[in-house]
Formats: sequence, structure tokens, C-alpha cells
Amino acid sequence: MRVSKPIIAAAAMAASALVLTGCSIDGADSSGANPEITVAGCEGANVAYITSATSVAFWRSLSVGIQDAAADANAEVTVYDSDNSQSKQLQNAQDAITAGVDAIILSPTDTASAPAVLDAASAAGVPVIIADIGTDSGDYVSLIKTDNVAAAEGAGEELVAALQAAGFDEGEVGIIGISQTRQNGKDRTEGFSGPVEAAGYTIVPLLESADYTRSESLGFTQDLLAGHPDLLGIFTEHDEATQGALTAIDGAETPIVVGFDGSPDTLASIKAGDVAAAAMQQPVLMGQEAFTAACSFLDGEDVDAEISVETILVTTENVLAIEDQVQDTVFKE
Repeated sequence: MRVSKPIIAAAAMAASALVLTGCSIDGADSSGANPEITVAGCEGANVAYITSATSVAFWRSLSVGIQDAAADANAEVTVYDSDNSQSKQLQNAQDAITAGVDAIILSPTDTASAPAVLDAASAAGVPVIIADIGTDSGDYVSLIKTDNVAAAEGAGEELVAALQAAGFDEGEVGIIGISQTRQNGKDRTEGFSGPVEAAGYTIVPLLESADYTRSESLGFTQDLLAGHPDLLGIFTEHDEATQGALTAIDGAETPIVVGFDGSPDTLASIKAGDVAAAAMQQPVLMGQEAFTAACSFLDGEDVDAEISVETILVTTENVLAIEDQVQDTVFKE
């Protein structure tokens, strides 16, 4: 649930120790009411970015977007790495609140873990911007998101086109997914499956990532090929899965790989023709939008409950034309 300014204000009144760095705070009136908090821009503000895992290139790029925007505003950002751990994520939130941050930008480990962070922040009167993934419940200012269903649908359509061009009109396709407890994981699977199944291909049971490493996905791909030796295609829902799958395939004609998200390695693989296409989010832009939303809220402005950032479908046909854009907005470390 999106949180309104009155909700944040009420929570702030309940948190007697709340301090907003870089904000001007008027004194209490003669009735003893709590002070009214006003923010003159974001200069001097201290924002926490709690990220799912800095080991993942996507989150590092999103962090760069946040920090670039903060630098332009003369604000400070502290990055907290949750290492894909729900308990560490909550501890990070508690540490950030104790440190007196003005706002939190959260990229949760999954949608089920986000409410605990939102509850802690709400109790302390700290506004939260969610950058990707989403939440099952809780109060927040804004969700920075992409349309994962539509983006994955584009990847599915590219795989169908590649398979049909190679003369494969039916057969089996695999998925190496991100956590299906994340809404974006469910959305990617749904979006990809639609056009693939509609074209007559069979999707074998999804293999779900736990540690998001190449070695994990290498093993997944080997398992897929052992169980389905005639597998025609694989959809990889994160960058490391793409590279792990390519290692296992080792240059074979099939399965054809399409991916989600983008990294320098994925871009190089598309240019080399090893990956047919990848639906790439723009995490640098998402980070910039997240910080801008936090800054606007602190400055008393209205902020949209959802802010959507477009994805880029990168294929072997268009990769050279949009390579510069990808390097600016998709991966930057």
C-alpha cells in the first residue's frame, strides 16, 4: 500500500527521537504540539539504500544511479548490503533508522520480506521508496518498477522467432528463474510463457535460483540438458543465469538462449550471436528515479505511487545501434 504524507506525519509524531539531516525544523508551538518538518531541497539529506545483494550487477548499477543523483543534490547515501538474507535486510533497516536517515530506498530480497522493513520504518517515521521487486503489503511512498510481464513477453517472442527461423516448430523450452516469491519473478515467468506456449512449445518445470551465481545456473542447465536432451531453448531470468547457461551449452546450436536484464557480458554475448535477445531493465535510471522520488517527498511534493521505467529489448539485430544507451542506463559501476 502506498503511504500518504499524513500517515508519515503521524508516524513521525510518534517517534520522539526522529532527526532529519539537512531539514529545517521549526520549534513546537505553545500547545506542545510536535514540530512541523520542512525540507529545503535535498542538500545535506542522508538516504539509506538497502539493496538485496551487491554481488549482483543489477543492484550495483541501481546503486550507482542513486549515488549519482545524490551527488548532484549534495546529499549523502549509505549503501547497506543484505546478501540476499531477510534477517540481514531487517537488521540493515534497523541500523539505518538508528543512524537517523531521512529516507530509505529499499530493493528487497523478495516481496514477502519487505513488509517487516516497511513496518520498522513506518514506526520510526522514515519514508520508504521501493526500487524494484515490490512488497506483499505495508506502507511506502512510491514503487519504482518496470513492466516485467511485457518485457519478458518480448523475450519470449524473440525466442519463438529464433526457433521458427531455425526450423523448430515444436519442442521443449526451459526456464532458469529468479525467486518466484518475488512478484517480478512471477511476472517474468508469466510474460515469457504466454507467447512461447501460444506458439506450440512446451515449457518444462522451472528451476529457481537461490544464490544467483553462474555456477548454480551452470548446474541447472546441465540438469535441464540431462533431463531434456532435445531442449530447444532456455529463458534466463537474470544475468548470471545467462552466462552459466552459455558455459553449459558450449556453443551448441540448441538450446537457444534469451535472457532478462543486462550486463557487459550479456551485451557481448548478444553481439557475438550466442544470446538471441535480452529484455533489459535500466537500473541506473531506476536508481535516479528512486532518489528523485525520495527527495521530492522530503521536499513536500506529491509523488506518484508507482513510477515505471521502460525496458530495452536488445537483439542481435539492434545491439550495435543501442549499445551506447545500454552502457549508460543498464550497467554502470
